[in-house]
Amino acid sequence: MDFKENTQNIHIGSIIEKKLKEKSMTVTGFAKKINRERTTVHDIFNRKSIDIELLIEISKALDYDFIHKVYFKEQTSPAILISIKTEEELLKNMDILEKFIRFIKNRK
Repeated sequence: MDFKENTQNIHIGSIIEKKLKEKSMTVTGFAKKINRERTTVHDIFNRKSIDIELLIEISKALDYDFIHKVYFKEQTSPAILISIKTEEELLKNMDILEKFIRFIKNRK
Protein backbone atom coordinates (compact mmCIF):
# COMPACT_ATOMS: atom_id res chain seq x y z
CA MET A 1 0.00 0.00 0.00
CA ASP A 2 1.52 3.36 -0.96
CA PHE A 3 1.24 6.80 0.65
CA LYS A 4 -1.61 7.94 -1.59
CA GLU A 5 -3.70 4.86 -0.78
CA ASN A 6 -2.99 5.36 2.95
CA THR A 7 -4.33 8.92 2.87
CA GLN A 8 -7.51 8.40 0.85
CA ASN A 9 -9.68 7.57 3.86
CA ILE A 10 -8.23 10.19 6.21
CA HIS A 11 -10.37 13.23 7.06
CA ILE A 12 -7.76 15.36 8.81
CA GLY A 13 -10.23 18.04 9.90
CA SER A 14 -12.24 15.55 11.93
CA ILE A 15 -9.07 14.20 13.52
CA ILE A 16 -7.91 17.71 14.44
CA GLU A 17 -11.32 18.50 15.95
CA LYS A 18 -11.24 15.28 17.98
CA LYS A 19 -7.73 16.02 19.27
CA LEU A 20 -8.81 19.57 20.21
CA LYS A 21 -11.64 18.13 22.31
CA GLU A 22 -9.29 15.56 23.90
CA LYS A 23 -7.02 18.42 24.94
CA SER A 24 -10.05 20.30 26.36
CA MET A 25 -9.06 23.35 24.34
CA THR A 26 -11.64 25.84 23.16
CA VAL A 27 -11.98 26.80 19.51
CA THR A 28 -11.15 30.38 20.49
CA GLY A 29 -8.00 29.35 22.34
CA PHE A 30 -6.92 27.12 19.48
CA ALA A 31 -7.59 29.87 16.92
CA LYS A 32 -5.32 32.22 18.88
CA LYS A 33 -2.54 29.61 19.05
CA ILE A 34 -2.54 29.17 15.26
CA ASN A 35 -3.20 32.87 14.53
CA ARG A 36 -6.47 32.23 12.73
CA GLU A 37 -10.10 33.30 13.14
CA ARG A 38 -12.65 31.01 14.79
CA THR A 39 -14.44 30.68 11.44
CA THR A 40 -11.20 29.43 9.87
CA VAL A 41 -10.87 26.81 12.61
CA HIS A 42 -14.38 25.54 11.84
CA ASP A 43 -13.39 25.45 8.16
CA ILE A 44 -10.32 23.37 9.10
CA PHE A 45 -12.58 20.87 10.88
CA ASN A 46 -14.43 20.34 7.58
CA ARG A 47 -11.31 19.74 5.48
CA LYS A 48 -10.38 16.31 4.15
CA SER A 49 -6.86 17.49 3.38
CA ILE A 50 -4.66 20.30 4.65
CA ASP A 51 -1.57 22.29 3.73
CA ILE A 52 1.54 20.87 5.39
CA GLU A 53 2.64 24.22 6.83
CA LEU A 54 -0.73 24.66 8.54
CA LEU A 55 -0.61 21.07 9.79
CA ILE A 56 2.79 21.75 11.35
CA GLU A 57 1.36 24.84 13.11
CA ILE A 58 -1.59 22.79 14.34
CA SER A 59 0.75 20.01 15.50
CA LYS A 60 2.72 22.51 17.58
CA ALA A 61 -0.43 24.13 19.00
CA LEU A 62 -1.93 20.79 20.04
CA ASP A 63 1.41 19.17 20.92
CA TYR A 64 0.54 16.21 18.70
CA ASP A 65 2.46 14.91 15.68
CA PHE A 66 -0.35 14.58 13.12
CA ILE A 67 2.06 13.89 10.27
CA HIS A 68 3.47 10.70 11.74
CA LYS A 69 0.66 9.54 13.96
CA VAL A 70 -2.04 10.00 11.31
CA TYR A 71 -0.45 9.78 7.87
CA PHE A 72 2.42 7.39 8.49
CA LYS A 73 1.04 5.17 11.25
CA GLU A 74 0.96 2.12 8.95
CA GLN A 75 4.41 2.71 7.47
CA THR A 76 7.11 0.57 9.01
CA SER A 77 10.16 1.39 6.94
CA PRO A 78 12.77 3.22 9.05
CA ALA A 79 13.77 5.14 5.93
CA ILE A 80 10.31 6.68 5.79
CA LEU A 81 9.65 7.48 9.45
CA ILE A 82 11.23 10.43 11.24
CA SER A 83 10.79 10.19 14.99
CA ILE A 84 9.56 13.44 16.54
CA LYS A 85 8.63 13.23 20.21
CA THR A 86 8.29 16.79 21.49
CA GLU A 87 7.40 20.22 20.22
CA GLU A 88 11.03 21.26 20.68
CA GLU A 89 12.19 18.37 18.51
CA LEU A 90 9.56 19.29 15.94
CA LEU A 91 11.01 22.79 15.71
CA LYS A 92 14.55 21.42 15.41
CA ASN A 93 13.56 18.98 12.68
CA MET A 94 11.19 21.20 10.70
CA ASP A 95 13.67 21.69 7.85
CA ILE A 96 14.23 17.92 7.57
CA LEU A 97 10.48 17.33 7.74
CA GLU A 98 9.76 19.82 4.97
CA LYS A 99 12.39 18.18 2.74
CA PHE A 100 10.86 14.80 3.52
CA ILE A 101 7.37 15.98 2.57
CA ARG A 102 8.68 17.40 -0.72
CA PHE A 103 10.33 14.02 -1.38
CA ILE A 104 7.06 12.16 -0.74
CA LYS A 105 5.07 14.56 -2.95
CA ASN A 106 7.58 14.12 -5.78
CA ARG A 107 7.15 10.33 -5.62
CA LYS A 108 3.45 10.51 -6.59
